[in-house]
Amino acid sequence: MITVLHTESAKRWGGQERRTFTEAVEFNKKRGYRVILAVQPGSALGKHAEEAGIEVREIRMRNKDFLAALFKIFSLIRKEKVDIVNSHSSSDSWITSFAARLAGRPILLRTRHVTIPISQHPLNIVYKLPRMIITVSNYVRETMIRENRINPEKIVSIPTSVDLEKFDFRIDGEKIREELGIVPGTPLVGIVGVIRGEKGHQYFIEAAQKILKVKPEVRFVIVGLEPRGETVIQKVRELNLEKKILVIGFRPDIPRILAAIDVLAMPSLREALGTALLEALAMKKAVVATSVGGIPEVIIHNQTGLLVPPADSESLAQNILLLLKDREKAGILGENGRHLIEKKFGLEMMLNKIEALYKDLLA
Repeated sequence: MITVLHTESAKRWGGQERRTFTEAVEFNKKRGYRVILAVQPGSALGKHAEEAGIEVREIRMRNKDFLAALFKIFSLIRKEKVDIVNSHSSSDSWITSFAARLAGRPILLRTRHVTIPISQHPLNIVYKLPRMIITVSNYVRETMIRENRINPEKIVSIPTSVDLEKFDFRIDGEKIREELGIVPGTPLVGIVGVIRGEKGHQYFIEAAQKILKVKPEVRFVIVGLEPRGETVIQKVRELNLEKKILVIGFRPDIPRILAAIDVLAMPSLREALGTALLEALAMKKAVVATSVGGIPEVIIHNQTGLLVPPADSESLAQNILLLLKDREKAGILGENGRHLIEKKFGLEMMLNKIEALYKDLLA
């Protein structure tokens, strides 16, 4: 049996962690691999993985714990006879890369989930150590080749995908609407994802204000955890819009949430691909998103959604209004979006590509 060790030093629960979790569960439960997850103590990924029956090891992988973590990862690799090590974030990649090299045994992979610029300092060697680098979109791959001069043969793009059985467009969202107090027939616009600056929530709120001046019956929902306080809730309260813009925090039932909304907004300032974007398209939802990062690989303007400039709440508002007024257009975009996901972003496609890479490297 092939043993794969994933390491993740981030504690949040966003698209990156959800993809790592999905890989772990699918390879462990359905493809016959032994999968171990090394995570930060108290991380959301560790909690979800344990509940799913995945082997979890809690190891402090912060920079100040470097030597202790290095020894623990090294020991784990040797004791469990790990064949493949896949790191996912900055801190764990430094620690895991050196531990894997010292252990001598496993194949080392790095998955790059984000578009944050990589330091070009000559001592930043962490991307030189893996055998292969996996990126979640072509945009991330091309950026690393162009700006960091990494050998193109060393980087493979394996886009994040969607479980089409879980994100079934036939799911009924009426119970969620009832829970939220949304009157039947009321247009509902949503944003889904971890609440942080780069996701553009401030522009979503600004766009909501503009839309409400034209269509006061519209309601908005903000779904996701805010790890650094409650600034979004405070902003909504300051504007006296608590009854119009609902901030409901983390939800485990994203398919049902997406089933309840009419339009998904993704006003990101930076985005590698956008998990919520893919999931919304799988649910046949009309999408308005910014033309940044890997988003245009999925949203083809006027075919699978609408693209707007980043940091432009006026354009965001106008395009959302367009879809709320033209339900036929919104429906066509949703249908096209689902077709695209089925064709290029199905879960089995991602897993098959990863497994093919595993087998190629092991051979």
